[in-house]
Amino acid sequence: MDSVTSKVINIKSELLYRSAEDDFFYFNKVNSAYKKLTEAVELTPNHFKSLVLLADAAFVKGNIKKALEMYIRAEKINQSNVKVLASIANCFYTLENYDEALLYCNKTISGFNTQNYALFSQIFEIKIDILMAQRNYSQAYKTWQSAERMFDVSFLKVNYKILNEKINLQKKLQKSNLKIV
Repeated sequence: MDSVTSKVINIKSELLYRSAEDDFFYFNKVNSAYKKLTEAVELTPNHFKSLVLLADAAFVKGNIKKALEMYIRAEKINQSNVKVLASIANCFYTLENYDEALLYCNKTISGFNTQNYALFSQIFEIKIDILMAQRNYSQAYKTWQSAERMFDVSFLKVNYKILNEKINLQKKLQKSNLKIV
């Protein structure tokens, strides 16, 4: 498919998208939106807005793998869209694929802009949670410090006290030369 053909949008896809957007955001009709968006994507497979909203609807419905599939398709169309990158990170995190989630957290953070603090606060929180789940407390702390430098970190739900205790415990274990078996 050449670049001109890939940019052609079936007008019905756009109409379905707009109707689904109303269903999803204003009328809380997730199933109706999902059905319309599925049709929109069938008509125009590269309709970015429909792919992203379909992924959002799938995520809300609890179909994380379907959401991930749609977000990845959207990423192929626009690799620098931080909302898509963050959503992929969240899907991998939800599926407990921490390595991939961490990769997408880093991609999202590298695309930081000052227009979406809420999104970036969530990504930092996910990244810290992943690092703590992997028991990489020192990296979690460094990430927390990075977030602190970038924003007012009062938004972070990560319990700083627990993170600090884990780091201190690791330091004590390293100094004592004890082996945990």
